[in-house]
Amino acid sequence: MDKVYRSLSFTVVMMYLLMACAIVFLPSASAAETDEKELGFWFEARMDSKKSSELIGWYEYEFTDMFGIYGLVSLENEDRYRQGYAGLTMKPLPQALPWLQVGIGIGRERDSESSGVRRNLFVSVDSDKVNGFATYENGMTGPWHRVHLVYHVTDSISVGAMQETNLGGAPRVEYHIKKNVTVWSAVFRDRAVFAINVSF
Repeated sequence: MDKVYRSLSFTVVMMYLLMACAIVFLPSASAAETDEKELGFWFEARMDSKKSSELIGWYEYEFTDMFGIYGLVSLENEDRYRQGYAGLTMKPLPQALPWLQVGIGIGRERDSESSGVRRNLFVSVDSDKVNGFATYENGMTGPWHRVHLVYHVTDSISVGAMQETNLGGAPRVEYHIKKNVTVWSAVFRDRAVFAINVSF
């Protein structure tokens, strides 16, 4: 129980820190306001130097300026782990802070031996200069979190940091090949992670 509490406490603190950084450093206009509207799909393929890999698919749709829905499916090669969940999103202050979004969802997870309920909570920050995402999951396989925050140095390069359960913290560098295609890498204590993500 202490492990769950510590993991949840850390993630909540990171989410608040992410929102605080965003409020201090972000302009009031969101990059999404000036870009063409995409369909809401986002995919990421990830591999590390220990030959562990993961494929993530994400879908998001906004009903109004404030409310929407999202869904996630992920597959990992270790233990044939897979999960999927869906839920509601909200922009608490769509006029004042259009780049800030929170979401909560529920679904299922399965590994090679069993399956169970999986719950999710996330906070997202998306502006023309700063991008960040903090997510917390809990369920059958226990608590897990991932947090990243990057600053767009140029249109092509972003730098920042990330933190993830079982990996620790690491610097993170992103290269934006085009508007909807990004490759990134982070070097943790015991492995390097490489990924490519595509949105449309």
